This record gives sequence, C-alpha cells and structure tokens, in this order.
Amino acid sequence: MSQPNYVMSPKHEAALGIIGPPIAHSWSKPRTGMVTPDDRRARHLLGTPGPGQGYALVLVREKAAKIVITEGEHYEDVVTGLSVLIGKRAAAFGRSPITYDVDFFVQLFGFDGAAEADLLEFRKMFFKGASHSYIVQRQLADAIPEFSLKLTPDALSSVKDWRQLFSI
Repeated sequence: MSQPNYVMSPKHEAALGIIGPPIAHSWSKPRTGMVTPDDRRARHLLGTPGPGQGYALVLVREKAAKIVITEGEHYEDVVTGLSVLIGKRAAAFGRSPITYDVDFFVQLFGFDGAAEADLLEFRKMFFKGASHSYIVQRQLADAIPEFSLKLTPDALSSVKDWRQLFSI
C-alpha cells in the first residue's frame, strides 16, 4: 500500500532536518507502593503502608486478657488505636505485625496495670474516639515518631519520662 502524501518518510525527515524524540535512558521503577524513610516523614495523616496490617486487630484481641483498661476508657477505642500503632511499628521494620508489637505498646502505655496517674490521663485522651474516627487514628499514628517505634523492650523500659517518646 502506498504512503499518504501528508506522512513524511524518514528520508524526507532527514532532508528537512526534523529530529526525532530523544532516546530514553535506562531506568527502573521501584517496587509498587514502596515508601522510603523520607516519604514517611512527609506523610502527615496519610498512614504508613505495610504488609498485613489488618492482622494487628487479631493480635490485639488475642492479648485482650493482658490489656487492663480503667474507668473512662473504651475497649474498642483502645483496640483500634493499638492496632493502628502496631501496624505503623511493623511497617517501620518492613514486616507484618507480630505479637511482640502488641507487648511493646502494652508496656509503653501501661496497659499491663503499671501505668502512672499522668500516663493514665494521657492515654484516656490519646485513644478517645479512635474506633469512630479515621482522623483520630491517623493522629495517633503520627504522634509517635519512628525512633520511638524502633526501641527494643529493654530500651523502652529504661526510658525515664514517657513524654519524650511522643511528638505532640
């Protein structure tokens, strides 16, 4: 089939000095959904993606007997808030939630019954409404910086003032 008159052939393009598009350089796309540490710092109220974060709810409910709540706290708010925090901690390590994440936050917030009075008052306000509001859940996750999430249980128990673990 012959070429239409309005379509130039490569021979004519070369004669007219028409230059084609530049040749693309080699690049590779990173893994889909991969978030770098710089991305995490800039993600205010957007959450922290990670594998299997819904499993945190199962883990928290399995350890419900270990969680001691006081008057004025609601069980569903605490469970939802803890699962959000557990998911963020697991994502900071690049893995799914595990039972040690639950133990970490039970120790951090004094849900084992060893909380001071000022920590009890703080945690009542901290978890209030978490089961009903996505914004509250995101604020919970953003209130704990990554350096606090990566503490070992021994390092957590050696912290003198619990307030330094939060960025509020």
